[in-house]
Amino acid sequence: MKIHIFIAHMGVGGAERVCVNLANELAERGHEVHILVLNLDNDINTHLLNKRVEVHSLGVSRLRYSVFAMFKYIKTYQPPFLFVFGNEMAVILNKLKKLHLTKVPVIVRVLNNVEISLSKEDNISPLVEGYLKKAQKQLADMNHVIAQCSAMGEMLLNKKLVEKEKLTVVYNPVSRDLIRKVKEIRVPNENREDGRTYEIVFIGRIDPQKNLSHLLKAFAFVHERMKNTCLRLVGDGNVTEQMKKLAEELNIADAVLFDGIRRDMEQVYAGADVVALSSEYEGMPNCLIEAIGCGVPVVSYDCPLGPREIIEDGVNGYLVEYNNIDELAEKLIFALNRKWQETEICKTAAKFDVTYIAGEYERIFKECAE
Repeated sequence: MKIHIFIAHMGVGGAERVCVNLANELAERGHEVHILVLNLDNDINTHLLNKRVEVHSLGVSRLRYSVFAMFKYIKTYQPPFLFVFGNEMAVILNKLKKLHLTKVPVIVRVLNNVEISLSKEDNISPLVEGYLKKAQKQLADMNHVIAQCSAMGEMLLNKKLVEKEKLTVVYNPVSRDLIRKVKEIRVPNENREDGRTYEIVFIGRIDPQKNLSHLLKAFAFVHERMKNTCLRLVGDGNVTEQMKKLAEELNIADAVLFDGIRRDMEQVYAGADVVALSSEYEGMPNCLIEAIGCGVPVVSYDCPLGPREIIEDGVNGYLVEYNNIDELAEKLIFALNRKWQETEICKTAAKFDVTYIAGEYERIFKECAE
């Protein structure tokens, strides 16, 4: 089967890692896989792709400039369907369909919580906010819609953005290659030395959505009681400098490590004692899925959406009352002091196995291509 996947870029982000994991598995199964991006600026993921996966760039800086380039791509490659990460491209493809320039079926994987206040997004303008709202409304015109979790699926149905028969919930896959690499280098929790520095890790964009001021404040409480702790922030974003300043104000700057963007994620998970998340909202946080797949316990706010469907409280981590900084700190301390059964944590990641998930996508692709 020829599979053509569109994603805006191959930079930092959970969606990009999902795209890589899925594309590699589909290529291993013998499919001809193509990934189409707006451009390859800030690419940190294509080196992880199977050599059989072909990457194409539209050579445009913004989605709104991609109409002609997308039309040309469809005309050249004649994809049996397009699998699109993010519903913003739906606007472009609908425009081409209304002009009778294409009839290609479109499958959209919704990336985020559709009930969020779009004004909270990074430097969003009223023009872009209007475009995103328009993209949401056009989901109903797509051939099929993928929700990342059950809560997202229910939300899409409740908002009447998609019909039930056109909707499927498919979880994010965790990379077998990542799990293998982590297992090769990670020292199991029960075998780690006493008196060492315990490491709490955050992975993701450092932007308002991730609500990192709460994690820093919770860590200040943790560090006051457990001096042999550090907080490692892996990622970058438009509030990085604000978070550095806050760390100084909280007198924890020496214990907070700002790593920026890293390519060696196996080293990050191998060194983590806990992976933490304090987001205002999510779609389906990939860092939590990867962490439990690697045997690392997680602590997260019970934010909409996703963490509740990942965390089995007390088995692979702790789910914390939304926006409760005191409880977040308390559960981080519990997690650091507990002797976790890492094999039991790994078992809870079974539903995110890439083999099963790729099979679900194959079924949807086949139905839409017929």
